[in-house]
Amino acid sequence: MSSKQAKPLGFPVVHIPLVFLIGHVKLSADSMRDPDINSIPYPCMLALLFLCLGSGNNANGAERWEQVGKKAPAWELTDLAGKTQKLDGWKGKIIVLNFWTTWCPPCRAEIPDFMSLHEAYKDRNVVFIGVSLDTGLGPVKRYVRTQKLNYPVVMGNSQLVSDYGNFSGIPQTFVIDTEGRIHKQFQGVVQKKVLEQVMLALSASSPKPSK
Repeated sequence: MSSKQAKPLGFPVVHIPLVFLIGHVKLSADSMRDPDINSIPYPCMLALLFLCLGSGNNANGAERWEQVGKKAPAWELTDLAGKTQKLDGWKGKIIVLNFWTTWCPPCRAEIPDFMSLHEAYKDRNVVFIGVSLDTGLGPVKRYVRTQKLNYPVVMGNSQLVSDYGNFSGIPQTFVIDTEGRIHKQFQGVVQKKVLEQVMLALSASSPKPSK
């Protein structure tokens, strides 16, 4: 199913009004680097923690199996420059697809490792793609600019979450092999060494990209 025309994100496990409130908390560039947790309304914080921590194991990077082995659902989404990007645009690569938001502390915590791994493995047929589930483009653009993210970021939606198993917690990371199948799925912060081991194993067994 194409995700191009889907409506903005509304996680089914969280009441829509709470998600709406969280998604519209205004964060400055400085506050996103060092957010003031006290500025977020208490009901919003409860929903935020539920989303970011999910089942309770989320903060530990729990490995999940529901989608492993399945063909990664195709998508057509808009990047931060307003251009349409398709998953097929990275066909034949090892893809680390990370669902995140600017207001999710565990999401932000793992981004520096993603940036480091993306830089180290970009010549080994590996690409990281961030899928922002923020409700607005502005905070994402500011975060990407201030943190100097070095990998592509696209804007996700509720249909995409549904296509990828209707998960209830973020961050959520999928490793897709060169055949387009989901090789690993992690809920929560993925340890750098764990993700690197997965990438090394896949890159060693994958054909070298043609130049």
